[in-house]
Amino acid sequence: MAAVTLVLFDIDGTLLRAGGAGRAAMNDAFEGCFGVADGFQALSFAGSVDPEIVSEACRTAGVSLEPERVPFFQSLYVAALRARLEAVGDACTLLPGVPTILDDVEGLARCALLTGNWRVGARVKLERFDLWSRFAFGAYGDDGLVRDDLVPVARQRATEHGLEVERVVVIGDTPADVQCARAGDAEVVAVKTGWSTPEALRAAGPDLLLDDLLSGREALLRFLA
Repeated sequence: MAAVTLVLFDIDGTLLRAGGAGRAAMNDAFEGCFGVADGFQALSFAGSVDPEIVSEACRTAGVSLEPERVPFFQSLYVAALRARLEAVGDACTLLPGVPTILDDVEGLARCALLTGNWRVGARVKLERFDLWSRFAFGAYGDDGLVRDDLVPVARQRATEHGLEVERVVVIGDTPADVQCARAGDAEVVAVKTGWSTPEALRAAGPDLLLDDLLSGREALLRFLA
């Protein structure tokens, strides 16, 4: 079995922008579950995993999401996310270079996901652009309490898919992506297409910093070769 490079793509701010649909859907689900409006308005989603975000909203609102109620909350969220994505229309968009860069990277490595989204939410967002089927596996918000937990999960999933992983590269748009890569003994490429400032990304110390995947295509492919 030949060893492979595993490239782990973040979703929000890296592959696409959801036009605010994700936050709005979380607010909808929170209100539907707890009767509390705008539960996520003051929270930053960047670099966090969904359970972490929901836990913080619950602490702020003084409520508790019991483990047995998580599937119910997720069902509310998914229904709201579909509706919100439809409502925002073209404000939900792929970022420059996607999906062409996926074609390019697949010639050099195996692509998978590393995202703070619950798997069900990741699927809804990517299916909007027919990209879900491009990723055979991934590490999701379901798989850890914080983002730093996720690279080892992705490695294990790769093994379960019969891959011998020699090198892992995380591609993301926040300092948290850089941190989680380092925590998982992975290399990291940061792109300036999310909500983090270029200064914050540079200070986090990625191995490669790109304006976006399109303009950085050649540099990324050289890095992966």
